[in-house]
Amino acid sequence: MFPRVRSTLVLAGLLALTPLHAPAQQEQEYFLRPGDRLTIEVFTSAGVKVDVVAGERVLDRNGDIYLPYVGTVRAAGLDHNSLREHLVQVYGVFYAEPVVNVKAQLQVSVTGAVPRPGRYYLDPTATLVDALAEAGGPNIEYAVTGSQIPADPREVQLVREGLRQSLNFHPNDITEELLQMRIRSGDWIHVPSQDRTRIRDEVMFWGSLLSLASSIVGVVILIGR
Repeated sequence: MFPRVRSTLVLAGLLALTPLHAPAQQEQEYFLRPGDRLTIEVFTSAGVKVDVVAGERVLDRNGDIYLPYVGTVRAAGLDHNSLREHLVQVYGVFYAEPVVNVKAQLQVSVTGAVPRPGRYYLDPTATLVDALAEAGGPNIEYAVTGSQIPADPREVQLVREGLRQSLNFHPNDITEELLQMRIRSGDWIHVPSQDRTRIRDEVMFWGSLLSLASSIVGVVILIGR
Protein backbone atom coordinates (compact mmCIF):
# COMPACT_ATOMS: atom_id res chain seq x y z
CA MET A 1 0.00 0.00 0.00
CA PHE A 2 1.35 3.41 -0.89
CA PRO A 3 2.59 5.53 2.06
CA ARG A 4 0.08 8.37 1.64
CA VAL A 5 -2.85 6.01 1.19
CA ARG A 6 -1.74 4.04 4.24
CA SER A 7 -1.47 7.22 6.33
CA THR A 8 -4.93 8.37 5.29
CA LEU A 9 -6.39 4.99 6.20
CA VAL A 10 -4.74 5.19 9.62
CA LEU A 11 -6.31 8.62 10.16
CA ALA A 12 -9.72 7.26 9.19
CA GLY A 13 -9.26 4.45 11.70
CA LEU A 14 -8.29 6.97 14.35
CA LEU A 15 -11.50 8.93 13.74
CA ALA A 16 -13.60 5.77 13.88
CA LEU A 17 -12.06 4.50 17.11
CA THR A 18 -12.03 7.77 19.05
CA PRO A 19 -15.11 7.71 21.34
CA LEU A 20 -17.52 10.62 21.24
CA HIS A 21 -17.52 12.82 24.34
CA ALA A 22 -14.65 11.07 26.11
CA PRO A 23 -15.39 11.01 29.86
CA ALA A 24 -11.73 11.50 30.79
CA GLN A 25 -11.86 15.14 29.66
CA GLN A 26 -12.33 17.75 32.34
CA GLU A 27 -15.43 19.92 32.38
CA GLN A 28 -14.87 23.29 30.77
CA GLU A 29 -16.93 26.39 30.36
CA TYR A 30 -18.69 27.14 27.10
CA PHE A 31 -21.03 29.87 25.95
CA LEU A 32 -24.06 29.62 23.71
CA ARG A 33 -24.19 31.43 20.40
CA PRO A 34 -26.83 32.05 17.70
CA GLY A 35 -27.55 28.81 15.85
CA ASP A 36 -26.97 26.51 18.83
CA ARG A 37 -29.71 24.10 19.81
CA LEU A 38 -31.35 23.64 23.20
CA THR A 39 -33.52 20.79 24.48
CA ILE A 40 -35.57 22.08 27.41
CA GLU A 41 -37.82 20.29 29.91
CA VAL A 42 -39.73 21.81 32.81
CA PHE A 43 -41.32 19.80 35.63
CA THR A 44 -43.52 20.92 38.50
CA SER A 45 -42.51 20.13 42.07
CA ALA A 46 -44.89 17.16 41.86
CA GLY A 47 -42.91 15.75 38.94
CA VAL A 48 -45.48 16.60 36.26
CA LYS A 49 -43.88 17.48 32.94
CA VAL A 50 -44.98 20.78 31.38
CA ASP A 51 -45.43 19.49 27.83
CA VAL A 52 -46.06 22.88 26.27
CA VAL A 53 -42.53 23.95 27.20
CA ALA A 54 -40.70 20.72 26.33
CA GLY A 55 -38.87 20.49 23.01
CA GLU A 56 -35.94 21.67 20.92
CA ARG A 57 -35.25 25.31 20.16
CA VAL A 58 -32.51 26.95 18.13
CA LEU A 59 -31.10 30.30 19.14
CA ASP A 60 -32.07 32.89 16.53
CA ARG A 61 -29.66 35.39 14.95
CA ASN A 62 -30.00 37.61 18.00
CA GLY A 63 -29.22 34.76 20.37
CA ASP A 64 -32.79 34.54 21.69
CA ILE A 65 -35.27 31.71 22.13
CA TYR A 66 -39.02 31.96 22.61
CA LEU A 67 -40.61 29.99 25.45
CA PRO A 68 -44.30 29.59 26.40
CA TYR A 69 -45.52 31.79 29.26
CA VAL A 70 -42.26 33.75 29.59
CA GLY A 71 -41.73 34.94 26.02
CA THR A 72 -38.33 35.85 24.61
CA VAL A 73 -35.29 34.74 26.59
CA ARG A 74 -31.74 35.85 25.81
CA ALA A 75 -29.61 32.70 25.83
CA ALA A 76 -26.51 33.82 23.90
CA GLY A 77 -23.51 34.38 26.12
CA LEU A 78 -24.80 32.06 28.85
CA ASP A 79 -23.40 28.67 29.72
CA HIS A 80 -25.53 25.62 30.52
CA ASN A 81 -25.87 26.19 34.26
CA SER A 82 -26.53 29.92 33.99
CA LEU A 83 -29.36 29.38 31.53
CA ARG A 84 -30.90 26.61 33.63
CA GLU A 85 -30.82 28.77 36.75
CA HIS A 86 -32.41 31.65 34.85
CA LEU A 87 -35.24 29.41 33.61
CA VAL A 88 -35.84 28.13 37.15
CA GLN A 89 -36.36 31.74 38.21
CA VAL A 90 -38.69 32.77 35.40
CA TYR A 91 -40.80 29.60 35.58
CA GLY A 92 -40.85 29.89 39.37
CA VAL A 93 -43.45 32.63 38.85
CA PHE A 94 -45.86 30.01 37.47
CA TYR A 95 -44.81 26.85 39.30
CA ALA A 96 -43.58 26.36 42.84
CA GLU A 97 -40.01 25.03 42.88
CA PRO A 98 -39.90 23.93 39.22
CA VAL A 99 -37.26 21.52 37.99
CA VAL A 100 -35.64 22.53 34.70
CA ASN A 101 -33.47 20.36 32.47
CA VAL A 102 -31.43 21.96 29.71
CA LYS A 103 -29.33 20.12 27.16
CA ALA A 104 -27.20 22.28 24.90
CA GLN A 105 -25.72 21.27 21.56
CA LEU A 106 -23.18 23.53 19.91
CA GLN A 107 -23.29 24.31 16.21
CA VAL A 108 -20.21 23.25 14.21
CA SER A 109 -19.71 23.34 10.44
CA VAL A 110 -17.46 20.86 8.60
CA THR A 111 -16.64 21.46 4.93
CA GLY A 112 -14.13 20.36 2.31
CA ALA A 113 -12.84 16.85 1.56
CA VAL A 114 -15.21 14.90 3.81
CA PRO A 115 -18.01 12.51 2.75
CA ARG A 116 -20.77 14.41 4.57
CA PRO A 117 -20.02 18.14 4.78
CA GLY A 118 -22.57 20.20 6.63
CA ARG A 119 -23.72 21.70 9.91
CA TYR A 120 -23.74 19.53 13.02
CA TYR A 121 -25.05 19.90 16.55
CA LEU A 122 -22.67 18.32 19.05
CA ASP A 123 -22.41 18.02 22.80
CA PRO A 124 -20.10 20.64 24.36
CA THR A 125 -17.76 17.81 25.45
CA ALA A 126 -17.16 16.78 21.82
CA THR A 127 -13.71 17.23 20.31
CA LEU A 128 -12.62 18.36 16.86
CA VAL A 129 -11.93 14.70 16.07
CA ASP A 130 -15.56 13.94 16.98
CA ALA A 131 -16.72 16.66 14.59
CA LEU A 132 -14.63 15.22 11.75
CA ALA A 133 -15.98 11.75 12.53
CA GLU A 134 -19.57 13.05 12.33
CA ALA A 135 -18.79 14.29 8.82
CA GLY A 136 -17.37 10.89 7.86
CA GLY A 137 -13.71 11.74 8.29
CA PRO A 138 -11.35 12.84 5.51
CA ASN A 139 -11.94 11.33 2.07
CA ILE A 140 -9.70 8.40 1.15
CA GLU A 141 -8.25 7.65 -2.27
CA TYR A 142 -8.02 3.97 -3.15
CA ALA A 143 -4.87 3.31 -5.17
CA VAL A 144 -6.61 0.88 -7.52
CA THR A 145 -9.63 2.95 -8.55
CA GLY A 146 -8.48 6.48 -7.74
CA SER A 147 -12.19 7.24 -7.27
CA GLN A 148 -11.78 9.86 -4.58
CA ILE A 149 -9.56 12.88 -4.06
CA PRO A 150 -7.95 12.44 -0.63
CA ALA A 151 -7.83 15.04 2.08
CA ASP A 152 -4.69 16.75 3.30
CA PRO A 153 -4.76 16.07 7.06
CA ARG A 154 -1.71 18.27 7.67
CA GLU A 155 -3.51 21.47 6.68
CA VAL A 156 -6.96 21.24 8.29
CA GLN A 157 -8.27 24.78 8.79
CA LEU A 158 -10.13 25.81 11.93
CA VAL A 159 -11.94 29.16 11.94
CA ARG A 160 -12.81 30.11 15.52
CA GLU A 161 -14.00 33.48 16.76
CA GLY A 162 -13.01 34.98 13.40
CA LEU A 163 -9.44 33.67 13.59
CA ARG A 164 -8.03 30.93 11.35
CA GLN A 165 -5.44 28.36 12.34
CA SER A 166 -3.96 25.33 10.61
CA LEU A 167 -4.08 22.01 12.47
CA ASN A 168 -2.08 18.88 11.69
CA PHE A 169 -4.22 15.74 11.94
CA HIS A 170 -1.71 13.50 10.17
CA PRO A 171 -1.45 10.25 12.19
CA ASN A 172 2.34 10.55 12.38
CA ASP A 173 2.21 14.09 13.75
CA ILE A 174 -1.02 14.52 15.72
CA THR A 175 -0.54 15.48 19.37
CA GLU A 176 -2.47 14.47 22.46
CA GLU A 177 -3.45 18.11 22.93
CA LEU A 178 -5.05 18.19 19.49
CA LEU A 179 -6.82 14.87 20.08
CA GLN A 180 -8.43 16.32 23.20
CA MET A 181 -9.20 19.77 21.74
CA ARG A 182 -12.86 20.59 22.38
CA ILE A 183 -15.20 22.18 19.89
CA ARG A 184 -16.53 25.66 20.50
CA SER A 185 -19.82 27.10 19.41
CA GLY A 186 -19.60 28.40 15.84
CA ASP A 187 -16.43 26.48 14.89
CA TRP A 188 -15.84 26.00 11.18
CA ILE A 189 -13.57 23.11 10.23
CA HIS A 190 -12.40 22.92 6.62
CA VAL A 191 -10.54 19.86 5.30
CA PRO A 192 -8.55 20.70 2.13
CA SER A 193 -7.93 18.25 -0.70
CA GLN A 194 -4.51 17.09 -1.74
CA ASP A 195 -3.14 18.17 -5.08
CA ARG A 196 -4.30 15.86 -7.88
CA THR A 197 -0.95 16.06 -9.67
CA ARG A 198 1.08 14.93 -6.69
CA ILE A 199 -1.19 11.94 -6.11
CA ARG A 200 -1.11 10.94 -9.77
CA ASP A 201 2.67 11.26 -9.89
CA GLU A 202 3.11 9.15 -6.79
CA VAL A 203 0.79 6.42 -8.07
CA MET A 204 2.65 6.40 -11.40
CA PHE A 205 6.01 6.24 -9.59
CA TRP A 206 5.08 3.28 -7.43
CA GLY A 207 3.35 1.58 -10.35
CA SER A 208 6.49 1.93 -12.46
CA LEU A 209 8.63 0.65 -9.62
CA LEU A 210 6.45 -2.43 -9.18
CA SER A 211 6.47 -3.04 -12.92
CA LEU A 212 10.28 -2.82 -12.97
CA ALA A 213 10.57 -5.20 -10.04
CA SER A 214 8.27 -7.69 -11.78
CA SER A 215 10.38 -7.51 -14.95
CA ILE A 216 13.60 -8.16 -13.00
CA VAL A 217 12.03 -11.16 -11.28
CA GLY A 218 10.94 -12.49 -14.67
CA VAL A 219 14.45 -12.13 -16.12
CA VAL A 220 15.99 -13.90 -13.12
CA ILE A 221 13.57 -16.79 -13.53
CA LEU A 222 14.41 -17.10 -17.24
CA ILE A 223 18.16 -17.04 -16.54
CA GLY A 224 17.71 -19.70 -13.90
CA ARG A 225 16.14 -21.98 -16.44
